[in-house]
Amino acid sequence: MYPIVLNIENKRVLVVGGGKVATQKTKMLLGQNAEITVVSPALTETLHTYALNHQIQWRERDFVQSDTKDAFLVIAATNNRNVNALVRESCFDGQLVNVVDSPEASNFYNMAFLDRGKLKIAISTEGASPLLAKQIKQDLNDFFDDGYEDYLNFLLAAREKIKLTVNDEERKYTLLQELLQDKLRKNEEERQLFLSSIY
Repeated sequence: MYPIVLNIENKRVLVVGGGKVATQKTKMLLGQNAEITVVSPALTETLHTYALNHQIQWRERDFVQSDTKDAFLVIAATNNRNVNALVRESCFDGQLVNVVDSPEASNFYNMAFLDRGKLKIAISTEGASPLLAKQIKQDLNDFFDDGYEDYLNFLLAAREKIKLTVNDEERKYTLLQELLQDKLRKNEEERQLFLSSIY
């Protein structure tokens, strides 16, 4: 498998199913500015709220094969293996498809995902054990606390300033290495002092 981070902004995403698993998959998609359509006769309370808030489009019916047309990404997440298989059969080459009960029929897997602003960490077991991926995510969550988001923003600002103002390649490399000091990760005052030292 080849790991990537996928930009789905303004892309059409289809989720087939309205239960717990479909809800989990849809939650992961929200906030990506994708056009999310959920096809299911019924929805969980959470998905219904998303529909009422116009965060998703809900087609209140059973899946039909034409639903996959023009979808960039398709997730088959019903509790019916036959329906999930039909969703997969309805997709064409080039579409990204995840069948929740059949990893071998999928051409991508959802990963457990840790998000700290510009820091993104994805964990995959290639479908072998989603629970293990979830446990690893929790372990990482304890280490990469919320402070990493501010730290990454600082790293970006410092790196840009170094690139623009420092011409000596050796000093540039030294400064970039110094950015990784623990004191800069934890202390806002130290960050400001570092930025002021770049000239």
